[in-house]
This record gives sequence, structure tokens and C-alpha cells, in this order.
Amino acid sequence: MAKVGFYKRYLYIIERLHTVPTNFKDLHQHVLKKLENDDLGSNFEYSARTFDRDKKDIADLFGIYIKFNRKDKVYHIDEETEDPSVSRMIEAFSIHQAMKESTKITPSIYLEKRKSSGTHLMNGILYAIQNHFQLSFTHTKFWDMEITERTVKPLAIKESQHRWYLIAWDNNTEMIKNFGFDRITNLRFLDTKFKPMTVNIEEKYQHAFGVETYSEPQKIILEFSWQQGNYIKSFPLHSSQKIMSDSDDKLVIELFLHPTNDIAMELLKYGAEVKIIEPKSLRNDIKSRAVEMIKLYE
Repeated sequence: MAKVGFYKRYLYIIERLHTVPTNFKDLHQHVLKKLENDDLGSNFEYSARTFDRDKKDIADLFGIYIKFNRKDKVYHIDEETEDPSVSRMIEAFSIHQAMKESTKITPSIYLEKRKSSGTHLMNGILYAIQNHFQLSFTHTKFWDMEITERTVKPLAIKESQHRWYLIAWDNNTEMIKNFGFDRITNLRFLDTKFKPMTVNIEEKYQHAFGVETYSEPQKIILEFSWQQGNYIKSFPLHSSQKIMSDSDDKLVIELFLHPTNDIAMELLKYGAEVKIIEPKSLRNDIKSRAVEMIKLYE
């Protein structure tokens, strides 16, 4: 089997076990059917010994560990050990395969039409991060259209709200700052290298909704209508989300976040379906924005 066949087989195994714990017989049939659809399954016998090798390769390549439940006699994935980047890759693969199937007769999947979010910069920026090259670029602030020239030490790449950001040490302000890929032009690699910097990016942004961290994180309590609450329960606003009460008429949740413009804009999206209980500062901010909105229509 060609190398592409090996990788597709691994991904079909992962995709299946993510969906439902499966015994070897059903997994065997699932994998062969998928490979046959790709014209990769002819004359291929998927044995238990091959599956044992696949489990080891999947663990080595993706850090995904397949375990066996002796009680139910099914295989499953230990999701606690799975890297989020791997989950995103599996998700992209599943969408890609579904789209291939959907176009065989007539289109069945329709994607949102979005402008480029600057992802063409990703490989270059990643190379600079890994090899400690300083970068210079032109940056445009969308808020006031201020255009500045920046020289930075790139540290990481972060995603937020379908946008990508460069997290970097700004040489001018001597601070860690965020630069949206879609606001970067004239990106240049400098010959100047920098010493590796120890910055815990995950810790820095663990209480952020988006990329803003200019205020101290604090407890935020929100009350949603029961209709909107169903969406919030199925797709939490943030990893810190906790349900305080859940009744027939409302859902009350607690978050621990930096109360920044990012979360304020998100809450405004829900209109009258959400009420801010705490903190008072965020409650007043939303109230004053609502008053300004009303003025636009008077």
C-alpha cells in the first residue's frame, strides 16, 4: 500500500474511534470500506497484527493512544492525552473527506465565504519562531487605521474568532503584543537573531476571551434565557465556564476572564438573551453601549 494509504488508514481509525468505541470486527469493516472508496483497499487484508502496528504508529505520530475496554470488548481513544492541534487536524480531514463525498453527484456541503485571514504568512512566521529570527513588518490598526513599522521577536501563533495572531516581543514598547495576520504587510526576515525567551503563552492567555489581557481576570456571572442557554451548554463560551443554575426559564453560568472589549462584543451579540449579573463594571459597560445603540435609531 502506498504511503498515502497508511496515513489515510490511521486517520480513518482515529475518526471512527472518536465517534464511537468499536470492536475489531466493525473497525476492520469500516476501514476496508473507506479504503475501497479511495481505491486503496483492493487486495488488502486488514489483520489484527496490522492493527497492532497501526496503534503504535498512531501513538508515535499523533500522540493518540488507543485503549481496549476488556469489559465491553471495544477499542476507544484516550482523549485526555490528545493534543488540540491533532484534534483540529482530524476535524479538517473529516471535513475534507465529507466534501469529497458531497461533490460526487451534487454539492451537499456549503462553506462560509470568508476573506483570507493571512494564513499565507503562517509558514514564514513559524520558521522565524523556531529559528529565532527577528521580523519586521508594517502593521495597520483597524480601530483608528494607524500604520506603524514594527520590529519584533516572534514567540507564538494564536487563533481567536477565526483570526490568526502573531504573539511577539515588540522591540519598541518592550512588551509582548498581539498582531493580527490580516493587519500585517511587508513581512521581512531580519539577519538578527534573538536569544530564546521563556514565556508561558498558554498561561498568559488562559483567562482571555480572544487575545486581549489588559485587565485583571475576574469572575463573570451571566444569566441566559433558557433557549439561548441550550446553545451555551452545547458550545461553552470559554473553558472556565461553570453552570451555577439551570432551570426551565434561565441558565446562569460563571466564567473567569479578563473583562475586555472582546468579551463585551461577544455578549452584545446575544442582545436581550443575556443579562450580566457580575461584575458591575462589565454590566455598566454593556448598559452604556446599549444606550448608545438606541441613540442611533432615535
